[in-house]
Amino acid sequence: MEAVNYALNQTGTETQPPEKIIPFIGYPFRVMFPNFSDRPVKELSLLFRKKALETIVPSTIILPGVEEVLKELSERGFKMSIATTKIREHIDGILDKFSWYDYFDMVIGGDEVEKVKPDPEMFLTIIDRLNETKLSSAVIGDTENDILAARAIPVKAIALECPYGGEEKVIASSPDFYLNSISELPELLSGAKIEQRENK
Repeated sequence: MEAVNYALNQTGTETQPPEKIIPFIGYPFRVMFPNFSDRPVKELSLLFRKKALETIVPSTIILPGVEEVLKELSERGFKMSIATTKIREHIDGILDKFSWYDYFDMVIGGDEVEKVKPDPEMFLTIIDRLNETKLSSAVIGDTENDILAARAIPVKAIALECPYGGEEKVIASSPDFYLNSISELPELLSGAKIEQRENK
């Protein structure tokens, strides 16, 4: 949010309160910035990235249960990847900060593809490069764009409660499962558990 308001302020545009910015988390700049400014998106995005280099990595925190789940799934042999609208430089900074590189088999940032979510390009690229299939893959995300991209393939779509809200949009995007906590994920990812819940 700090980087968004920095870009707006530097172009003489009124800054926005958190409740106006939060609904656009996970969306590309071309979707977000026109809601706040008539300045060129390219100009605003460059200013955002300049400020984000100073703020995004230092301000990123680990949400409860995440590290434990990553460790458990890694030990169980799951292949895990990251597909995010964040640029690669920010992703690498976060992974380095928490020493998480070894958990992930592949990482794709928003600056490494032609189309970002809700287009499924990121997920299809990961499935292809890891020699996986739609049936062996699942998307775990906390925004409607994650779920819409998963359903466009289609692969199993597992929604997590987002710390920034937006639950209504996520549920409306029709995920296969909705979890209130990431701590529920390991149990769900056992084949028997998924089959049992699908048959309800």
